[in-house]
Amino acid sequence: MGIKATFNCHICYQQLISMCTCTCADLFQPHAKYESVFVCADAPWCGHCKQLEPQYAEAAGKLKAEELAIRLAKVDATEERELSDEFDVGGFPTLILFINGQRKQPITYTGKRSADGIIKWMKRRTGPGAEVLESTKSAAQFIDAHNITVVGFFDTLESEAAKVFKEVAFDVTDTEFGVTTTPEVFQKYEVKTNSVVLFKKFDDGRADFVLSEEEKLDKRNLTSFIQENSMELIIRFSKENADKIFSSKIHLHSLLFINSTVEREKAFVEKSWAVAKEFKGKMLFIVIDVMDDLPHVLKYFGVSKSDAPPYASSTWTQRRSDEDKNTSFKSNSFIQAANLSRFVVQPYYRTEEIPEDWNKGPVKVLVGKNFESVALDPTKNVFVEFYAPWCGHCKELAPIWDQLGEKYADHVDIIIAKMDATANEPIISLSCCQAVDYTGKRDLEMMSKFLDDGGVMPAEESKEDEDEEAEDEDEDKEDKEGDDSKEDDDSTGDDSKVCIVAATFAICQ
Repeated sequence: MGIKATFNCHICYQQLISMCTCTCADLFQPHAKYESVFVCADAPWCGHCKQLEPQYAEAAGKLKAEELAIRLAKVDATEERELSDEFDVGGFPTLILFINGQRKQPITYTGKRSADGIIKWMKRRTGPGAEVLESTKSAAQFIDAHNITVVGFFDTLESEAAKVFKEVAFDVTDTEFGVTTTPEVFQKYEVKTNSVVLFKKFDDGRADFVLSEEEKLDKRNLTSFIQENSMELIIRFSKENADKIFSSKIHLHSLLFINSTVEREKAFVEKSWAVAKEFKGKMLFIVIDVMDDLPHVLKYFGVSKSDAPPYASSTWTQRRSDEDKNTSFKSNSFIQAANLSRFVVQPYYRTEEIPEDWNKGPVKVLVGKNFESVALDPTKNVFVEFYAPWCGHCKELAPIWDQLGEKYADHVDIIIAKMDATANEPIISLSCCQAVDYTGKRDLEMMSKFLDDGGVMPAEESKEDEDEEAEDEDEDKEDKEGDDSKEDDDSTGDDSKVCIVAATFAICQ
């Protein structure tokens, strides 16, 4: 079987100029110069593949410059169906590493989809994974050279625990790993039994994961231990550490917005360390500097540079009120925020100001501040569209939604409304109402029938609507693994985004 692999004459993906076709045997068998083959299986129509392409090319160029024994190739998986079936390529792009021509033992890529992420993962996977520390000197040099290091202390490198440790080292590429069996190294770092120690140049300086004789080292638990202890007790939010914050198992976050140019605010952060330590493992304490280049974060939380220092908040439940703006910070301010773990603070919801003409047109404009009074009015049935300004589906619905508003403008018990869901958060608890999500066809006739029937969905959806929703689902499934970067684009006019219009009908008694 012939495989169309994209690389130049030197078998490098750096420049898409010289296109070569090689046989399956040539691609996967060991090569005198290239011990590892990294293959990107993609599809011409795949949006995620197009986004990856420049990152993949940049990674190949940098790896080539370092003269590593690695070659990168690209395969159109829609054409090479036999290859796709053999390696179970079900989503695009799929990245697979083959070492020494071992096509029976492919390694699926688990790193970030960026040039640096690919390079780190490739180097880790094609290297030893963890550096062997044979003396106290080499151990000290290794630990001192990095901000965070993870060292496995084992009686033997052939043990099951040591093998699990190596597997984790292959996957966690943003941390340096070392391993030792040397008694002198055990003694120097006061380790008495098989253990994993995370050394760090902040907070307490180290964290120990001690294994009992009965306990087996678990890959999942070890990964969680590393993730949780790699973060500072008080984390300064940045684009670089966002992944660690959002992937943490701790979902309760206390945020403090500060202006780093104000000395007393920086001093407050330092004084709050003891409080953060008390709540370690229960809550993440995160500092957001309004002077950093994080406009999308400030916008999300409705905070401006002029707001600092008054706001201490939790991502899900609380923010200090405007009345607290002039309150001087004390060391117990974070303790007050920590009380969120006991659910004693009232929720905060993001909101725009209420427009002066919010109720002048046939479609009422809702924001966070007036959502409850309008949508949860016990005397009204309210049909709300939650939209995003950049969403193509929302733009298509807009004229139909306006027609719906005009049709029911004279109905005293029915309100047609809309809310920008990117700038406002509705109150989720509908204590006096029954909320019905509309999932029918988005046309005037079907939505009118839904309203006239008191919020009861029509018995059947049209075939056309089912096909439309199937298309949307297909677009979302281009990549079954999702976007590893977890970074959302806040910019408007992004036609690549897909938004299924959410409409809720609140039936109040």
